[in-house]
Amino acid sequence: MKIHVRGVSLLAALALTLSACGGGGGNNTKGAASRLPGGGSSPSAAPSGGGTGSTAAPTPDASAAPTAGASAAASTGSGSSTPGGTATAAGAPATVKASGGSSGGATSAAASGSTPAARNAAGSAPAGGGSAPARGGAAAAPAPAPTPGAPGAGTPSPGDKTGVTQGDVLFGIHMPLSGPVGVLVGNGWKGTDAYFKAVNDAGGVNGRKLKLVVDDDKYSAQGAASAIRDLVDTKHVFAVACPVGVDQCSVTVDYANSKGVPFLSGGFREKYLEDKPWAFPVTASYPYGGVRLLDYMFQKRGYTNKRKIGLFWLHSENLDEMGGASDQELAKLTGGGKFALKYPAEKDQSDFSAAVTKFQSAGVDTVWFHVAPDLSTKFAAQAKLLGYQPQYVFTLPVGGDIWAAAAGGNLDKGFGLAGFADPQWSGTQQFQQQFHKYYPDEQADEFNLLCYAIGVVYVEGLKKAGADLGRDAFAKAMNKVDIDTGISQPISYTQRGRIGGPNSKFAVWEIHGAKTDQVSGFDW
Repeated sequence: MKIHVRGVSLLAALALTLSACGGGGGNNTKGAASRLPGGGSSPSAAPSGGGTGSTAAPTPDASAAPTAGASAAASTGSGSSTPGGTATAAGAPATVKASGGSSGGATSAAASGSTPAARNAAGSAPAGGGSAPARGGAAAAPAPAPTPGAPGAGTPSPGDKTGVTQGDVLFGIHMPLSGPVGVLVGNGWKGTDAYFKAVNDAGGVNGRKLKLVVDDDKYSAQGAASAIRDLVDTKHVFAVACPVGVDQCSVTVDYANSKGVPFLSGGFREKYLEDKPWAFPVTASYPYGGVRLLDYMFQKRGYTNKRKIGLFWLHSENLDEMGGASDQELAKLTGGGKFALKYPAEKDQSDFSAAVTKFQSAGVDTVWFHVAPDLSTKFAAQAKLLGYQPQYVFTLPVGGDIWAAAAGGNLDKGFGLAGFADPQWSGTQQFQQQFHKYYPDEQADEFNLLCYAIGVVYVEGLKKAGADLGRDAFAKAMNKVDIDTGISQPISYTQRGRIGGPNSKFAVWEIHGAKTDQVSGFDW
């Protein structure tokens, strides 16, 4: 069986190779304080074309959203890169009202999720008070993060009501809408929009309609720093999502956490999120995904300690944790064995002839990609010219149509793991039907799936938070989320914790020529 989640042309995908991967890593911000958010209201900004105003807590309403099991999908966020062009995804607005109509646009890229890259500095001071996350120096750290309070006796305060009115609640997404990456993935927000429309058509959540505002982060950490300040300090959204760009998300989760703003994204390195109580990943972390790929290779693909595996990954603080976890798992599976070669690629690297020669000389028969599509494309093309054609494998984010198409067939027969849209899972057809109800002229791609999943998890949190909605109540409710969406990894922050919530089953993807087919599932 195959799920048709496509829509990237080869020429469009090749345009991505013109963009460079994101810049070097910065220091992590630590020290979340225990201050509980206050219960008062804050003014809520109106997105273009719609007015909102902060009010007291609304009267409870029994209107409910569709059940979480009827929908969703998950993938992981991608890494930072500075776009090399000025094109903008057609139909991608600066603001989207989910309950209203949305324009169509150019078909966006099908991709597996994140493009890992080193994290760019984004040190400009934020508007509206507070400081930007510190990056590699003695710069001031963000304001202490208010931590969601534990439920106490009586009725706890719902907390900050920014972005909430009696009639609606405002949700923000930042992702690339411009440049070559924006052309490919810039319509991903329509997945969230489609789910919000379905929820609103069913009456909303606790009497409120869902509203969406989208900001362009230009696929760079610096652009993301600007976007998060615009969403939080100017547009006054209730919560934020970062579906694309692990380095972008690394910047914006710092800022959201410092402001006590709930933050949904793809998986990160797990240690980094330990002091981010407002962050809720909806896809598996990189370390978990790496370990599971090795388990799959040895348990299902017949790998033994005679195979020589090489790791080709983008050198970034956001990815190094994955390499360490994979080292340990490989040693367990092989009785002390290790990677035959580990090659850290640099973000602006274009000549991989030396890397190819090293892999070939080391006898590496399997190259594990965890890099951006432009780097994997260059490596595979140069390897082919030099007569080196190993087995390629991947963890998220490297698989998917965008990588297959960009490589022009040079990744043929590659395989790897993904956290959503296995054809054997129950919700695949339902997602397709719901997406095409609101976007009948478009073919859903992986980024629509990812953004749809973010919408599902967000709505689940709203439902559990109840009618007296505030950020603190929402964060507490998110810690109780336990859903099987039917089309993604089951997400359980109760069983596996907030950071590891999506760490469960995967789909198996295989690359056939210039496209990716999802062929089976793999459970733990």
